[in-house]
Amino acid sequence: MRVDTALALGDLVHERRTRLGWSQAELAERMGVSRRWVNEFEGGKGTAQLRLAFDALTVLGLVLEAHERDR
Repeated sequence: MRVDTALALGDLVHERRTRLGWSQAELAERMGVSRRWVNEFEGGKGTAQLRLAFDALTVLGLVLEAHERDR
């Protein structure tokens, strides 16, 4: 999946969370944040804290890699 926007990152987290069978509340509990934060993050809210975004990826067992954009 190409992740080049806050919404795409939220979609990635949403897809992985649902594949694991977790609710937003369960992910929030595992991260130590509110369910509202998870909801807003998955919805692409651009003001989500970067540290928490990486916490979500870690809890879900995801790794984000960066590559140069094809021209």
